[in-house]
Amino acid sequence: MKTHCKISDVTAFLRRLEMNNDRAWFKEHKEEFDVLRNAWEADIQRLITLQSEWDEGARGLHLKNSVYRIYRDTRFSKDKTPYKNYFSAVIGKGGRHTKISCNYVHFQPGKLMIGGGIWWPEKPVLDELRSLIDAEGEEFLKIVNNPAISDFYHWDCDTLKRMPKGYDESNPMAEFLKMKEYIMMATLDEAYFDCDDWVARVADDLRRLQPMHDFLNYVFDLD
Repeated sequence: MKTHCKISDVTAFLRRLEMNNDRAWFKEHKEEFDVLRNAWEADIQRLITLQSEWDEGARGLHLKNSVYRIYRDTRFSKDKTPYKNYFSAVIGKGGRHTKISCNYVHFQPGKLMIGGGIWWPEKPVLDELRSLIDAEGEEFLKIVNNPAISDFYHWDCDTLKRMPKGYDESNPMAEFLKMKEYIMMATLDEAYFDCDDWVARVADDLRRLQPMHDFLNYVFDLD
């Protein structure tokens, strides 16, 4: 089955939006946006379906809860441009409202990314994650250093400059205990999506991360 949304068409439109980020231009090009967005959302729905084959958390996820809107919330921002210059979606239990480790796709000119993890966990959760990684460091490294993950994804996290309270600087897991979040991403070019079925390709590559999600989500009661 071939997809019907070309990522190059999406990024071309978003480049133009970035240069003309105002309501008048968007209104003039709304019909073009709707065609692209509807096609992209249909592909994200199929990505949810494919991921559901091996991730229980994605089963029953509604598209509207997965994708982020194009409209920016400018109420508390100095940047008053009304539109985002990217399409993005969270695929996993809870969608974009999730608290757990799951997958993310981000389509932006010059910043095409897929990956996943747990974003900015609350302090009690972060404390549990650090405790888990400290106690099960060997298992954690076995997962994240597996070439299936490490040859494709890289860590993309905010980190502390010093070790968190309660951990010694000599701890062999220091690199990971300093992290404020646990996210692995792959930065891609448009050629990656120039294939018969980019949705299936993305699904296959996101599946690589499932062992990491399973490990991190051990701190949650997901039953």
